[in-house]
Amino acid sequence: MSLRHIILAVLPVLGAVGAHQSQGYIDPVRHADAAEVRHIFVPSPAATKFASLGFDLVVADLLWIRTLLFFSDFLDDQTIQGAKLTRAVLKTVGMLDPYWRTPFFYGGGMLRMLGDVEASDEIFSDGMKAFPEDAYFPFSLAMNAYLIRDDVDSAVRYLTRAAALPGAPDWYRNAAAEFISSRGQRKAALLYLKEQVSLANSERERQVLLDKYNSILYQQVVEVIEMRQDKWQAQFGRPLQAVDRIGPLPPDPLGGQWIVAPDGRVRSTVYEDVVARKARNKERSILVNP
Repeated sequence: MSLRHIILAVLPVLGAVGAHQSQGYIDPVRHADAAEVRHIFVPSPAATKFASLGFDLVVADLLWIRTLLFFSDFLDDQTIQGAKLTRAVLKTVGMLDPYWRTPFFYGGGMLRMLGDVEASDEIFSDGMKAFPEDAYFPFSLAMNAYLIRDDVDSAVRYLTRAAALPGAPDWYRNAAAEFISSRGQRKAALLYLKEQVSLANSERERQVLLDKYNSILYQQVVEVIEMRQDKWQAQFGRPLQAVDRIGPLPPDPLGGQWIVAPDGRVRSTVYEDVVARKARNKERSILVNP
């Protein structure tokens, strides 16, 4: 066999070995870069509309599907980039198809769960402009004001606006009328969150909403239990030492057990852990910054 034939026979083998080794090195880098680009790339609404070349609705559909696919990951990661990307995509979809209700309807809630309440307000406000007769959007803005911003005045203003619309559900009107009391505020929030749970697109999203629902329900239940405790202590003239003394109690919405906490108040074992953790953190901050 001539030298030329030997070289021609060996070269493919060496090329295959080199390609295999190179692939093993490149793959981790390539996949890492893809994951990074996936989270960092943020579309420009105006540029995307220009680049769609008239296929606005098709591009809007594709972007919306992309948002749904990535949302669960963003919800687990809770990164600023995830919220930023979601906001930009929703703004782009709104520009491409301004009379498609779905992205406004779900998008505002998605951004709220990602922790970007300003973006959530923006998307709900865009929905309110696109659908001025739709009571859902001002009501959702009211819930953002109450649940996250603790701004009761703004909540009342948006609730009143929602309740006045012709197609508003009856419970919107009842909520607006009762919202002046703390009990009425919690009732409205519970009804709203229950509706959101039924509309959730994934199990993870549903669980986040249920956790918030149970947290507000706990506030409502514990208020009633505290009234019973105060009444019992006033009647017998001594601190309560066992929860069974004030009669059967409803199940703990947080999934724990009712106890008389070290400060003497009836509380959930789950919530007591939260209180204890906050107290420890406060003590540490005092030690660090006396």
